[in-house]
Amino acid sequence: MKTILSIFFISLISFASYAQEEWDPTDHQIATWQFRSISPSDVANFLSNEDNVYRQAVKNAIAEGRMKHWGLLRKVNGNTSDNHNFFFYNGFENLTDIDNSWWVESGPTFGLKPVQSQGVLGSAHTFPAIQVFATNPKPGNYIKVNYANPTNVNEFVRLQNEIWKPFIKKYVNDSESSWAGWEVHQVVSPTGSGYNWSIATVDHFTTLSGALNSFPDGAEWPEGLEAINDLLPDGKFYKSVIYEVVFYEGTEMSK
Repeated sequence: MKTILSIFFISLISFASYAQEEWDPTDHQIATWQFRSISPSDVANFLSNEDNVYRQAVKNAIAEGRMKHWGLLRKVNGNTSDNHNFFFYNGFENLTDIDNSWWVESGPTFGLKPVQSQGVLGSAHTFPAIQVFATNPKPGNYIKVNYANPTNVNEFVRLQNEIWKPFIKKYVNDSESSWAGWEVHQVVSPTGSGYNWSIATVDHFTTLSGALNSFPDGAEWPEGLEAINDLLPDGKFYKSVIYEVVFYEGTEMSK
């Protein structure tokens, strides 16, 4: 079993390496997504802890080159009563950086406020296969994550790069558009038929209205889009969820 998993992981990373050689490069190789359920009575203390205590450890890790991105996002819509309502995104430039994550040695915890509902509901590791951001950066205040389970993951990613990326670039780089970026993430772990998403496309927007109505003036869809949809069960994403970016730290900006 260990050998099978090793072969799978090597194949996955090899695909990513090929994509990054032939396509536009991405700025990090691996990411963790951690989903949390925080009760309404704990939200204020939870946000205070992340902003005033743990955030300093994140800044140190980024300054030391051990981390590329950190974000805390709050679910805007969807089921928030018995499912996650927050998730953390941690991006690492190199795969091995994940072995020296900021939370391994997060430092002093003075000032922490009590939070009773910090249960982790799930986590995933992904690699960003494709990234498109504006030449003149825009604030990505909201994201829409489209979770998908295509019948052929590699073909789905290839078609996204070939068909959707050239189309969406013009919106991302349009100063009048609410589009701030777009990404495709491929799940590294967990995988298998029992897991309901193996791909996530991530739409970045400057405003909530943009996330709710991505193309307010309509659009002339690119040729070949049906080939992407044909890889999805019933031609649809598994689900699409909008999140607000509450806190963000990166190598070039913070929120």
